[in-house]
Amino acid sequence: MLPAARPRVLLIFLDFGHGEGYRSGTNGGAACRTERIRRSGAGSGRRLRVFLVYYDMHCANILLLLSLSALSAGAVPASVLGAATDLLDASHMLHFLGVVDAFGHVSVRSPANASEFLLSAAVAPAQATAADIVTYDIANATARQVTLNASAAIPAGFAERFIHSEIYKRFPDAHAVVHAHTPAVLPFANQPTIALVAQMHTAPALGPGAPVFDTRALPPAVLPPDAPHDLLVRTAALGAALAGAFRADSRVVLMRGHGMALRAGTLRQAVFDAYYVAEDAAVQLQAALLGMGHAAPIGLDAREVADASDTVPTLVGRAWALWAAQVDGAALYVNDLRRHAPPAPTGF
Repeated sequence: MLPAARPRVLLIFLDFGHGEGYRSGTNGGAACRTERIRRSGAGSGRRLRVFLVYYDMHCANILLLLSLSALSAGAVPASVLGAATDLLDASHMLHFLGVVDAFGHVSVRSPANASEFLLSAAVAPAQATAADIVTYDIANATARQVTLNASAAIPAGFAERFIHSEIYKRFPDAHAVVHAHTPAVLPFANQPTIALVAQMHTAPALGPGAPVFDTRALPPAVLPPDAPHDLLVRTAALGAALAGAFRADSRVVLMRGHGMALRAGTLRQAVFDAYYVAEDAAVQLQAALLGMGHAAPIGLDAREVADASDTVPTLVGRAWALWAAQVDGAALYVNDLRRHAPPAPTGF
């Protein structure tokens, strides 16, 4: 720590990756000039580097050099940066809400290119960060690049990315997909007689009943005898079969022994729907137990489902704001697209 009587200089250099930057300084509290400078060896234009250098003017020793990295606002389209920010929040929220655990994933169709989607690398949803977001081609689920850093090596992706690519391919109006292994829905996926239906006004995505995708019913051309029969959707053919299981009146497909897949018109609604589908399953199971087999749970009728479907988009914002505040307050979740700034230096 510098003695209080010694004058100091703080130099701040911002490198925007295009060979241009800004340099400024203070000397003992007096403002110095700020100038635009030009550097040789321009970078890729994808990173913003900030260098803070403190000098002791009496001995000219550099006391601290702190290099920070943050995303350059001009590196990717603003719409993609916004989608990536929400995608990290969505991954964290789904874990916080108990919809996913170490497994499961959520994606969003690229707002800049409808033939691409954004999905994290194969990491636990709670631990996803900006460096994990990858842009995929909908046509074949091939990774194109790390979304926010095209020069970075592409990390390993989810084996079940075909769930996302094939749903986007089949449904042009789908802009977000969730795949989860939520235990609450499995009783309805694992028995053939009782459908999971909308029991509450916040779960109209289920419609009159969610269909069940059962890999045992697939022909050998889709699931060959010598292919893994581990219930994972690891090929385009399996993904297409799953996408084909959706019905027009339900945006949810249950997956026997596995979980569920869900499509939505927006990413934020996909999170909302996934949470309330899980809640709906718990309500229906409890209602069935109360009926003791004598009376089936009532559920919503067709008119109620239709009208609730119109109302839900007006509710999503309130839920998203609450869940964003909750994950922001938990140390486990780090959305470094919103919270990349380090604490201010102290002790100088």
